[in-house]
Amino acid sequence: MPSSLRFPTAVLLACGVTFFLFWTMQALVHTEGELEESKAPLSIDFVRLRRDNTPQEKKREPPKREKPDQPPPPPDMSMSKSSLDPGEGVAMLAPDINAGAALEGGLVAGGGSDRDAVPLVRIEPDYPMRARQLGIEGWVQVRFDVNKAGGVKNAVVVASHPPKVFDRAAIQAVIKWKYNPKIRNGAAEERVGLEMLFPFGMEK
Repeated sequence: MPSSLRFPTAVLLACGVTFFLFWTMQALVHTEGELEESKAPLSIDFVRLRRDNTPQEKKREPPKREKPDQPPPPPDMSMSKSSLDPGEGVAMLAPDINAGAALEGGLVAGGGSDRDAVPLVRIEPDYPMRARQLGIEGWVQVRFDVNKAGGVKNAVVVASHPPKVFDRAAIQAVIKWKYNPKIRNGAAEERVGLEMLFPFGMEK
């Protein structure tokens, strides 16, 4: 085909194709409208069941109340006269105090009685560990005084054997002793020059 006829031929073909497309679209639209008109509308009916909501009255019977048993009789609160008699209560016994009795410690002494110092607490001396290990035995003689309160003072070693082995143990024991002080003419006074011998021996 000559080149001069190509352009008019293309235009004609394009017009034909366009017309065919428009005609096809028109036919489709017309057919869809008919289909829609032919369809009958669906109708749906809602049926509600009516319920009888009338309230029903219920008769309630009150509970039966049982009569309580008779309460027990109250206790007899009457008391005999003798139980309330104050003269028959607890007897109060007054202590029998002897005013002439002497009190320990020398604070009061009846009748002007005299007495020497009386020991109350005596503590045995400890055996020195060194002397025990070496098996040494001996003794210590201690002189001391007792003051007005019953305490020991001025404790000194008079003699010992062997010397200075058991002296310290004896002095530490005697200064812890307690006495009832000496009483003269109803008054406490110091007791001077008491002596005690402390033996130190190994147990066999």
